[in-house]
Amino acid sequence: MDESESQIRGTLLACDSLAYGTNADKTLNEVQTFQEHNRSLPKAPILTSLWLGSFLASVDASIVANIMNKIAEEFHESDKKQWIATSFLLTNAAFQPLYGRCSDIVGRKCALLIAQSFFLLGTLLTCFARNVTEFAIARAICGMGGGGISAMSSITVSDICTTKERGMYQGYANVIFGAGQVLGAPVGGLILEAFNWRIIFAAQVFIVILCMILAYRNINLKLPHILPLEQRFTWQNLSRIDIFGSTMLSCSLVSFLLLFSAGVSQPLWVLVMIVSLSLFSVNERYIATERLLPSGLLRGHFGLSAILIVASSFMMFAELYRMPVYLQLIQDISVSRSGVFLLFASVASSGASLFTGWLLRTTRQDLGKLVYKIALISSFIQLTGMMLALFTTSVTEPSQATHARWAILSPRSVGQTYYFQSDSIIWRTLLTVALMCNSFAYASLLVSILVSIVDTTEKSQQATMIGVFYLWRSIGNTLGTSVPLSLYEMTVARRLWEYMESQGLRDTYLALLHDSSILRQRFRGHALASLLQIYNICFQVSYIPSICICILGIIAATRLTQMAAHK
Repeated sequence: MDESESQIRGTLLACDSLAYGTNADKTLNEVQTFQEHNRSLPKAPILTSLWLGSFLASVDASIVANIMNKIAEEFHESDKKQWIATSFLLTNAAFQPLYGRCSDIVGRKCALLIAQSFFLLGTLLTCFARNVTEFAIARAICGMGGGGISAMSSITVSDICTTKERGMYQGYANVIFGAGQVLGAPVGGLILEAFNWRIIFAAQVFIVILCMILAYRNINLKLPHILPLEQRFTWQNLSRIDIFGSTMLSCSLVSFLLLFSAGVSQPLWVLVMIVSLSLFSVNERYIATERLLPSGLLRGHFGLSAILIVASSFMMFAELYRMPVYLQLIQDISVSRSGVFLLFASVASSGASLFTGWLLRTTRQDLGKLVYKIALISSFIQLTGMMLALFTTSVTEPSQATHARWAILSPRSVGQTYYFQSDSIIWRTLLTVALMCNSFAYASLLVSILVSIVDTTEKSQQATMIGVFYLWRSIGNTLGTSVPLSLYEMTVARRLWEYMESQGLRDTYLALLHDSSILRQRFRGHALASLLQIYNICFQVSYIPSICICILGIIAATRLTQMAAHK
C-alpha cells in the first residue's frame, strides 16, 4: 500500500472514530459478528429484491435511449431530444453520493425504499407528459431514485459477501443489468410501434411497486455503525445527513453538468457552480461533523480511478444514446430493429462482467495490479471500438431506400464517396462489433475498479465509497450523453441553416429542426441526399469529445498501472 492510500485509510478510520465513538476492539468484534450474520442470510431473496430493481432500471435506460428520437418527433421538438436523456442523468448524478451516506444513517432498507419511491413517482408522471419539458421533469424525478437503486444494490451485496466473491456477484448483477438492456431496446421499440410509448412507462409502475414490497420483506441486515431502528429517525441521528452540504453538492454537480448542455445560460450556471461549490467546501472543512466526500478521494489511486471511470462511462453512454439517432435518422432503420444493435452490445457487457468476476476471484496475482492491468487493456479496447464505429459510419451511404429509385442519386453527385451501400451487411456487422467492444471493455473496467475499491476500503466506509464510485460513473454517463448530443444538435442547426438558406428553403428550416421525421416526407432527390450528408457529417463531429476523453482515460490507466508496479 502506497503513502496516499495509507493516508486515505487513516482518514477513513478517523472518520469512523469521530462518527461512531467506539473503541477499536469492540468495533472489531461487532464487525465480525455482524459480518457472519449477514453472510449467513439466505442470499436468493435479498438478491431478487435488489436485482429486480436493477433489471427494471436497465430496461428503462435502454428503452429511453432507443425511443427518445421518436418521442421528440411526436412532440415536434426534435431539437430538444437531449433533455429526454440528460434530465434523468443529471439528477441521477446529483443524488448518487447521498445514498451511501443515507444508508449508513437510516439503514440499507430505508435508503433503498426512498430511491424506489422517487423512481415510482417519476415513472408515473412520465405517462402523463404532454411535451418534452414535462417529460424531462418526470425523468428528472426518476433519476433521483434510479441512481439510488443501482448504488444500494451494489452496497447491499457488499454487505453479504466476501471481497473475493464480490467480483462474481458484480458479474451476476451485470448479467441481470445486461439482460434488461437486451430486452429493453427491441421490446420498447415493438411496443412503441404497436401501441404507444406511454404503455411502456405505465407497465413499469406495477413492477416498481413489486420491487418495493420485496425490498421491505427481505432486506434485513445488521451493521455495527447503524443505530437500532428506534433510534435511527431521531433528530440527532438524521442531522448527520447534512442537508445543507448535500444540497450544495447537488447544486454544484447539476450546474457543472448543465454547462455542457445546449440551450442554457453558461454564465448563470458558472456562477451557481462557483457559489455552491464554495459553500460545500466551507461546510465540509469547518462545519460538517461527517464529510460527504473524504478529501482523499481525489488523490492517488482513487483520483486516477475516478478519471478512468468518468472516461469509460462517457464513451459508453455517448454510443448508447448517439447510435440510435444514426440508425433511425440517417439509415432509416425502425425503432425495433435499431434496438437489435444494442442487444449485441448488452450481451457483450454481460459476458465481460462474468469473465472479469471469475478472473478476479480465481487469480493468484496481486489483486491491485491485476485490476489496473484490466483497466488499461479495457481502455484500449474501448478506443478500438469507438474508432471502428467512427470509421464505419463515415464510409457508409445514408439510406434513401424508402423512396422511388428514380429519386435516389449516387453518392458522387453530392461530393461524397462511400465504401458501403446502406443495405450492406458489412457495415452492420462492423458497427455491431464496435458496439460490442465498447460495452465489453466498459463492463470489465467497472467490475475490476469496484472490486478494488471494496478491497481497499474499511467496511464502515464502503457504502460511502461505493456511492462515490457510482457518482463518478453517473458524471461520465451524463457528460457522455449531453456533450456529444449537444455538439451534434448545434452543428446540425448551423449546417442546416447554411444549406437551406443557400437553397432558398428558409421556410422549412425550423420545421425540420423541430421534427426530423419530415426529412424523408418533404425532401427528394438531390435535396434529400445533401441533407442526409449534412446529418452524417454532424454525427462524425460528435465523436470529437469522445476521442479526447478516451485519450485522457488511457493516460490515467497507464499511470495507475505504473503506480501498481512500483508498490
